[in-house]
Parts: sequence; C-alpha cells; structure tokens
Amino acid sequence: MHKKAAYFLFPLIVCAANFMVLTDAQAVAPLVTDRPTDSVAPVVVPKRSFQVEAGYKASDIDSEKGDGTSHVFPELLMRYGFSDRFEGRLYASGWTIEDKSTGSEYGFSDINIGTKIFLAEEKNYYPAMALLIDVSVPLGSTELTSNYVIPEVLFVGSNTLSEHLSLTYNVGPSYVTYKEAGQRKSDWDMSYAIALHGPVNESINWFSEIYGTYIYGRKIPDRHNLQAGTTIALSSGIQLDFRGGIGLVSYEPDWFAGAGIAFRFLR
Repeated sequence: MHKKAAYFLFPLIVCAANFMVLTDAQAVAPLVTDRPTDSVAPVVVPKRSFQVEAGYKASDIDSEKGDGTSHVFPELLMRYGFSDRFEGRLYASGWTIEDKSTGSEYGFSDINIGTKIFLAEEKNYYPAMALLIDVSVPLGSTELTSNYVIPEVLFVGSNTLSEHLSLTYNVGPSYVTYKEAGQRKSDWDMSYAIALHGPVNESINWFSEIYGTYIYGRKIPDRHNLQAGTTIALSSGIQLDFRGGIGLVSYEPDWFAGAGIAFRFLR
C-alpha cells in the first residue's frame, strides 16, 4: 500500500521543482507555517505560491503492543495558494519506524488531502477565522492505515492579545470509521488545539500548546498532549523549527521531540 502513496506523492514533488525558493526581494507576505504546532493558523499561503513544510519527530511510546521509541519523517505538508482566500493542502506523516519491546515495525502513513478557506480578518475582539476541511485517504501500509476515508472539519481562529502575545485555537469533528468484533462502525471524534505564541525578536518566535482528541463511542482513551517550541526565520522564504512535549494521558508518548524546515516557492 505504501507504494501507492509513493506514486501519488512523486509527481507532486516533481511539480515543486518548477518553483523557486522565495527571496527577501520577492516577499509578498510573512512566512506563516502550520508546523511545528498541532494547531493550524487561519492564514492561507499567498496566491500562486507553493509552500513545503517538513520535519522529523522522535517519541517514547507506551502502548498495548509494548514500550519503545517511534520515529516519524518527513511529516510532509504541501500547500498551494489558489487565491487570496483559498489554498489546497496535502499532508503525509511519511514513514513511521517503531522499535518496541516486541520488535521493530515500520510503514507509510495514510495521506490527508484538503483545503483551508480564509473567512475573516481579525477586527477588534473578533478573531481572524478560517475553515480547514480535509479527508484522510487510506493509502498507508497495512500496520498504519485506517482502511477507511476519514473526513475532518476544523474551525480555525486567532486573536492578538498584545504586541508580544497571540492566541490560536482550533476545534472540529472527524467522522471515524473502524471495525469492532468484525463489524464496521462509525463515530465522531472531536479534535482541539490551543496555542499561545509570540516573538522573541524579528527572527525568532516561541509557542506553547495543549492539543488532543476526545474519543466518542469507542473504549479507548482520549488523547491530550502538551508541547512547546520555537521557530527561526532564516529569510522571508525559509524557516526552521524545534519542539518538544509530553503526553498527558495513558498511551500518549511519555515524551516527544522534533525539528523541521519550511520553504515558500514562487513560480
């Protein structure tokens, strides 16, 4: 199944080669990424620009299958601006390698395809707002795929609290299909993320965030995590990021850490 995912991603990566990295002189808007936070910003990428965000995450895991470590890369998010209010999105966690007490497992994840629609600028006490709509397509390896298409909708909001502090928040449902005792069932999950963030200087920003998912209809724990990190702008079109965090409930990582990079391209 992971070969199908690779065939799907390859032509998109080839298309990206027809773009060039944005320079300071070509900057049309500040580079705003949706990584390394779990929360999504209401900002869409500028029209006719192509943004690639990627990274690596290591986790200490505790699951029913055993304890161990997990490595995920390249956490690839590709975004293209079709208009000033509309972007197309493709996300793939990529390869997951798990080294557990029961042995090593690895495979390719499912792929998410979707869009972000900008709704409104921030004004007075009203937040900047957007909708993110996507579907998870079951193209991953047998060990990692959900086997079903899973749609999700997120409301995305952001408020400027002061010159040095902003608040970003997401909330929304996903329609999950799964098998239990050999029977196909469906339920709703509710995802959320709340992040505080602000500038250290012109190039460096910090963030702290709590995020997770409330699980309905299944006898598995809710997911809640806490993380913090920083982003470092190398130019108007290139950004580095670093993050670390902990799981707040059973079967979430005892700890996790990661790093990444983002580029904006122009044709």
